[in-house]
Amino acid sequence: MLESLGHKVLTPDLPGHGQNIKNPAKINLKVYSRYIIHLIDSIENKVILVGHSMSGMVISQVAEMRPDKIHRLIYLSAYLPCNGQSLFDLIAANQAALEATPIESAMQISEDKRFYGISPDDIRPLFYNRAQSEHLAAVPLTLPPQPALPLAGKVTLTEECFGKVAKTYICCLDDKVIPISHQRHMMKQQACKEMVQLDTDHSPFLSCPETLAAVLHSASLAD
Repeated sequence: MLESLGHKVLTPDLPGHGQNIKNPAKINLKVYSRYIIHLIDSIENKVILVGHSMSGMVISQVAEMRPDKIHRLIYLSAYLPCNGQSLFDLIAANQAALEATPIESAMQISEDKRFYGISPDDIRPLFYNRAQSEHLAAVPLTLPPQPALPLAGKVTLTEECFGKVAKTYICCLDDKVIPISHQRHMMKQQACKEMVQLDTDHSPFLSCPETLAAVLHSASLAD
């Protein structure tokens, strides 16, 4: 859909995800960030980075390290950190200010703390609660073990680098993973130039792809 609007679109799998098979025990936030940096360094023009959920941490760190390569950051119902925060820090800060969320009880951490998973019974209700029935066949019933170290990685962000990159936050109003109250709390701590609201779940790329494509296209044209 974005390509039909004139965009060149890349959808890389982070190390240890999808087809990018790596040893999860050796993956941390730096590995994620360096992978995306290597990708955008190979592209001549500036890029727009869209980070969904946990990947908000990744695009933030990449923007700090390559601010001149990035036209805009778009946070799609994503974790939005301040300097020195990890994803675990954000969860704790949101809990202190607001309330615990179902995803926290659904996460299953391995004994050695290196991996985490999501209870299979929780995947569809949390991630795809607005998906149409005809799309649910494409939704995985299980998720492979995810590396936990990236969740503990703290970002280093400065006004001179990260601060000068334009940012858009797309709020998902019926998000069960990062509730709208948590999204708004993060935006109070780390302001974005533009905010858009979608009445959808945590996975609008499945539940309302046409609307999401239109919003992403509009954000790409913003000053």
